[in-house]
Amino acid sequence: MNPSGTHPVAAAGLRRSMPFRHKLMLLLAVELVAVGLQQADRKPYHTGVTVETPARSGHVIT
Repeated sequence: MNPSGTHPVAAAGLRRSMPFRHKLMLLLAVELVAVGLQQADRKPYHTGVTVETPARSGHVIT
């Protein structure tokens, strides 16, 4: 470190490349999003509750 508190290599403006495992994690995240979008287009899944009408008119579903 120099007196200004910065690392000499960082002060020169050189950037280190992204570590390989970070590249793999980024690739996995992108692939998961892509697969999720494909599945959402192919088979939309809507949650809901199926309610049947009562057999007698006096019965009420609350």
